[in-house]
Amino acid sequence: AALPGPAPADWAQAPLDPAVRAVLVGFDEHFSYAKLCQALRYLMRGGPDCLLVGTNRDNRLPLEGGTAIPGTGCLVKAVETAAQREAFIIGKPNRYMFDCVVSEFNIDPARTIMVGDRLDTDILMGNSCGLTTLLTLTGVSTLDEVKGHQESNCPTRQSLVPDYYVDSIADLLPALGD
Repeated sequence: AALPGPAPADWAQAPLDPAVRAVLVGFDEHFSYAKLCQALRYLMRGGPDCLLVGTNRDNRLPLEGGTAIPGTGCLVKAVETAAQREAFIIGKPNRYMFDCVVSEFNIDPARTIMVGDRLDTDILMGNSCGLTTLLTLTGVSTLDEVKGHQESNCPTRQSLVPDYYVDSIADLLPALGD
């Protein structure tokens, strides 16, 4: 919602909707200090009964040519920092999303593959849900990172190792034709 006035004192006085019982943080290309202030005010007013929910923790979104933009995780972290509490993440790597899909459809994890370009979200979720995992090397994660995790004795790092990898999702097209 638009906030009245240009100054923080105005934002602190903006009316709050009494029906709001949760703050959801997702990708928002118009995220602003005013919105951060509004989220904090709802969370402070509602205390622990006002849910703080985030869609994901992706810190960067890769673009073509090796560039990137900040991801939703940056916005989630801003609200968490202001509110001094942690958001419940409904997206990857949390298995919440997978459990919702499984409850609606007859999915056999042993016959399901998680394809993604991030070790810390896609591959971690797939591994924690008992899925076969396939990393595409067209995103944030690199083969060097995989090798580092693979060679580690740390169970947390081992949970980031995919079963398979491909340079590009296009590499799967010939197999899909069979």
